[in-house]
Amino acid sequence: RDADRSAAELANQERFRSLVQHSSDVITVTDAVGSIIYQSPSVEPVFGYDPSALVGTELQRLVHPDDVRSVIATLIETARVSGSERIECRVRHADGSWRHVESAVTACLDDPSVAGMVLNTRDITERKELEDQLAHQAFHDSLTGLANRALFRNRVEHALTRMRRQRKPIAVLLLD
Repeated sequence: RDADRSAAELANQERFRSLVQHSSDVITVTDAVGSIIYQSPSVEPVFGYDPSALVGTELQRLVHPDDVRSVIATLIETARVSGSERIECRVRHADGSWRHVESAVTACLDDPSVAGMVLNTRDITERKELEDQLAHQAFHDSLTGLANRALFRNRVEHALTRMRRQRKPIAVLLLD
């Protein structure tokens, strides 16, 4: 009976290892201070890095400088509450370009088999580019590329809000 249980546990471990090794998402495990202690092989096709070369690298060295503060804050808060959080940020590809990513961060510091923060990361660069393109189309004329009425209305509303807050007058000049 114990032999059957050991065989089943070994099969489960192998199944889990195979799932992680073949996942399309990038799975990263960091220690409590953000140093990478495990990197899944999927990092190579997604971000161009050799997984073993990333072990020991500080996660913040891969994150865009403008996003480092929010990533670190998310890691700290997730570890503090032993929970899970989602975060979007930019990560450097091995070719030097920046990729938009979405990560699910889970604190597994108390789990002796993991002993770290688990980041399950997906490249969402194409989705972000499409969102930017759709936002541009919503506020610009498709023929001329100039701002349309919707953008004009949006900017006037922001100016009016700023005027009320700062108590400074604004003016609108219309040339026809």
